[in-house]
Amino acid sequence: MKKRKYYYYLPKEYWKKHDYCEFLITQIEDLILNKVFEDLHTQTIKFPDEYSELIKSIDEESNHLFDFLEEHKFTDELNHIVRNQLLQGLIRETCYSIQESLLCSLKMRMTVSFTLLRKPFLEILIVLMRMLNDNDFIENFNNTENFDPIKSTPEQKKILIEKTNIFFYDKYNCTDVFEYIFDKNQSDSIFNITNNAIHLFTDRNPNNKTEKQNLNFIFSTYENTESQWEYIYETLPMILNFLTDLIDLLVLKCTSIEQKVFTNRINKREKLRKLNNVC
Repeated sequence: MKKRKYYYYLPKEYWKKHDYCEFLITQIEDLILNKVFEDLHTQTIKFPDEYSELIKSIDEESNHLFDFLEEHKFTDELNHIVRNQLLQGLIRETCYSIQESLLCSLKMRMTVSFTLLRKPFLEILIVLMRMLNDNDFIENFNNTENFDPIKSTPEQKKILIEKTNIFFYDKYNCTDVFEYIFDKNQSDSIFNITNNAIHLFTDRNPNNKTEKQNLNFIFSTYENTESQWEYIYETLPMILNFLTDLIDLLVLKCTSIEQKVFTNRINKREKLRKLNNVC
């Protein structure tokens, strides 16, 4: 990743942490752009010889590949393709949102910056954790009507974080991850702050209630912006690292890419984290 030369309005004290966040999202983007990870994007199905004529009937309109696989009970193959396609789509959406959020932070467009953090952390993260931990997730995603992959209680979110963290050898403080992202009782959680960024007026939750003679983010002073920058660069490096670790692990599990590729990526993250003095 090329070192950024221009930081727009961002105070210098946050440059290194911003660089670290950009490095993380560039690593995630590499999973889509780098040929090393081509196995994520290309799936090969070897059909038995007796299907040589039947597969000629597959087309995009009347006999889609997914329908063919389902009809002929190629369940494992179908689940593998769906899992990888879903993972690719979630990675792309994560990149779009967080890359633009970071750019908006540089340009002091804080409402937009916070708004763009909502989908990757409050929605995509849940889906990714369920893909990792729920053995029947893809089966339900494929076959269950009105299946909501995001819907979960606070307790279920806590359990997902704890289960995910086991794969990382308890690298993260699970309470911090939950409170920083999902906790409605924390006024400075991603849930509450992004809710304020989206809505001019909020009154359902006392922890992010709009005060009288005010509209959310509309009358922000430079001092408000400084506190918002402080929040972003104290919070985002850790939760984005958690998200990056999770995505790496899912790609490892969904492909035949060697473990050492991901170990090298983790080592680079850790090296830059220490170099940039990121907590």
